[in-house]
Amino acid sequence: MTPPPERPVPPLSAAAPGHGRSVGGRRRGAGKRFLVVGDVLDGVLVQTSARTTGDHDPAAVIRHRPAGAAGAAATWLGWLGAEVDLVGRVGVDDVYRHERALEDAGVRPRIGYDSRTSTGAVVSVRSSVGRTSMSDGGASALLGADDVPLDLVQRADVVHLTGAAMLGSGGPERIAALVTLARSGGARVALDPSSVAVVRSIGGAAFLAAIAGVDVLMPGHDEALALTGASDVVDAAAELTRHVPLVLVTRGSEGVVIARPGRTPQPVPATPATVVDTLGAGDAFAAGFLRAWATDAVRVGAATREGTRVAARALGFVGGRPPV
Repeated sequence: MTPPPERPVPPLSAAAPGHGRSVGGRRRGAGKRFLVVGDVLDGVLVQTSARTTGDHDPAAVIRHRPAGAAGAAATWLGWLGAEVDLVGRVGVDDVYRHERALEDAGVRPRIGYDSRTSTGAVVSVRSSVGRTSMSDGGASALLGADDVPLDLVQRADVVHLTGAAMLGSGGPERIAALVTLARSGGARVALDPSSVAVVRSIGGAAFLAAIAGVDVLMPGHDEALALTGASDVVDAAAELTRHVPLVLVTRGSEGVVIARPGRTPQPVPATPATVVDTLGAGDAFAAGFLRAWATDAVRVGAATREGTRVAARALGFVGGRPPV
């Protein structure tokens, strides 16, 4: 999911969610089980005053954090009190460290290891100009359907597939295999394209053909345009409903567009927030939405608003994961 632009918006009102697991009011997702499959990465997060190539910033703030779209979505689900499993892949030396970070957030990790390559990494550099990211999929780029235990799929109520490294490697065949596996247990399947670069490398038509059977698609603004070739996000959302029955196009501070077949696309505003870091906000949105949607699949608008509330919380933390 494309991250929103880093610009402050008004702070949360007094009626906004409180701290901890009270986000969204009454407990949602109770009795439901979630399976998240995708990227688990190491993050290097840089806040700098440098503006051009060659600048040296001796006072830059540099932090190392666990990262990755799947890790972020799963930990927000766990932070919200949901029952969640995660399947990922890291380098052989990093299994325990990533398992511990996930377990601390209430996630049951199934982390495979790879002795031939290292844990994937993402570098996020923020300055007054904006944010840019660079990523190396590493072990996450080798994650495929064969790595996902069938028993977890069969027990899940919702399977969420996400992560640029996983979805961008192996072409549409890998994506199709993951979707087929996710559907084999009767779960509802959600998919976040995660990166416009992934969509462009595979091709919009090939990507959409590979995700046949997905129940909800959560692209960012640019991903929706790349998937359809449309120039307007509302038109893109409507076009995507020809392939997926429920589409949620995230637009950062402009909120979300909900699209369903035969209906006029519905805008949902973003929950106001003070922006500290946009990394992982889309994954937090996915967690909040899926937790509510799993309980009541009819009230899509309410579930979307829940997602924007959780995303607003994520914008207040550095690194994309909840505080644990």
